[in-house]
Amino acid sequence: MAPEIIEKIRTADNLPSLPTVAVQVLELTQADEVSISEIGRVIQQDPALTARVLRVVNSSLFGMSRRVSSLQQAMVVLGLRTVKVMVLSFSLVDTMRSRQLGGFDYPGYWRRSLTTAVASKLLAEEVRRALVDEAFIGGLLCDLGMLAAFHCARDLYMPVVQRYDTDREPVQAIEQALLNVTHEHMTADLLNHWGLPVALCRAVATHHSPLDAPTSDDPLEAALTRILRSAALIADLFCADVGAGKLEQSRNQIIQHLPIGRSQLNAALDTIDRHVKETASLFALNIGPTRAYQDIQAEACVQLARLTMAAELERAQIAQREEAVRRQVNQLSDENQKLAQRAATDGLTGVANRAAFEERFREMCAGAVREGKSIGLLLLDLDRFKKLNDTFGHPAGDQVLRQVGAFLSRICSDTHFAARYGGEEFALVVADTTPRELREIAEELRSRIQQLRIPFGNRTLAITTSVGGVYLPPGDPDIQPHILIERADQCLYDAKHGGRNRVIVHIGRRRYESEVSAEC
Repeated sequence: MAPEIIEKIRTADNLPSLPTVAVQVLELTQADEVSISEIGRVIQQDPALTARVLRVVNSSLFGMSRRVSSLQQAMVVLGLRTVKVMVLSFSLVDTMRSRQLGGFDYPGYWRRSLTTAVASKLLAEEVRRALVDEAFIGGLLCDLGMLAAFHCARDLYMPVVQRYDTDREPVQAIEQALLNVTHEHMTADLLNHWGLPVALCRAVATHHSPLDAPTSDDPLEAALTRILRSAALIADLFCADVGAGKLEQSRNQIIQHLPIGRSQLNAALDTIDRHVKETASLFALNIGPTRAYQDIQAEACVQLARLTMAAELERAQIAQREEAVRRQVNQLSDENQKLAQRAATDGLTGVANRAAFEERFREMCAGAVREGKSIGLLLLDLDRFKKLNDTFGHPAGDQVLRQVGAFLSRICSDTHFAARYGGEEFALVVADTTPRELREIAEELRSRIQQLRIPFGNRTLAITTSVGGVYLPPGDPDIQPHILIERADQCLYDAKHGGRNRVIVHIGRRRYESEVSAEC
């Protein structure tokens, strides 16, 4: 069932009809045999129409090399089809122009209709000359459904006009939303009512569809359809229904779907405004202000420059925001690292605390197992530290712990990890080492701590340490934190009870014990 507005147009008392001369010309041109003189006699019944046809023939739109002075001569030079198109065009324009009502933008309507007609003709001249006449009349009539709807069903169509004036959305989108049909289909229905060719009606019915939308299987009808769709894109630009920023996109689409080169298309676009103005004059139509191709190009350049500047500004703003975020992240990361470091560091000695030691020791043991490497652990306990505190006070003990911690910090590396194990005890984990290296490190620790001279007030303090250690070779199944600590702690216990200031290291089934047997 046809939408309500099409039914209302079909049954309207004021439905436009073709003038008698136009109807007779259509009937004659559809006959099998017809002479030029017969058609000429029909057209000449309307002297004003005859004069206007001659004016169009001699206009720049047709580019005749010599002046045509008679209707018969025009019909011989241009052919019946072209003259028929002129007669139809003038008849249709006169029919619709005489029925103007308030509330409709007639100059805008005619400006778009003539722009579409001229663009269709110029494109057809480049891509399919056999379709020049059909393209012109099709372009001229493409939007006729809007006028028919406004005149025959004004109550239904006025909301479309009002919304278009306010929102400037594509009119066909507003029609579809409000009426469930577009002026394309209304136009096709009216042209079919007038008896125009079926191929022309079908091409007009989809002139706002995308260029890549399906077309007829008939090559000529398909070509006419693509020409009208391309002309509608051009009219959108020249009538400012879309911004000039769409120029390049529209040109690319037309070049992609029509057999026309960029230079030929630009040449056609460059002449549209002149031809539209001249055609409007020939039809005695008020079309309001028009736009030249150069104006559209200049506006497109301005829009492109604005978009480029806006994009550059946005890029700079994004870069600034990203840099600010990066600085904040880095600042937070630095602060978090500092907090994490403080949380993992013994506040008095500056080396890792017990919690950090246990976590790192687990990681180093797991790494030794995974990579097939050895590992060693040394536990240090400062000798007679309680007596030092009792004798000189806790500040003296703290100063001693600081000095020992500073010494251990200096020997830390990727493979040497030192920590305060608790009280006056320290731990040193040595990764990927040898038995000899571990013994040498243990002896050096004992010796260097013994040599420390720690200033405190007007005194100099000295301290010694006992060291217990354990070495496990690569692949040893006992490379586990609790086993290493247990064995190192036992060696430390033996060193303390064996006279202090000495080193005992458990290596496999053997034990290494330093020769120092008494505190100095």
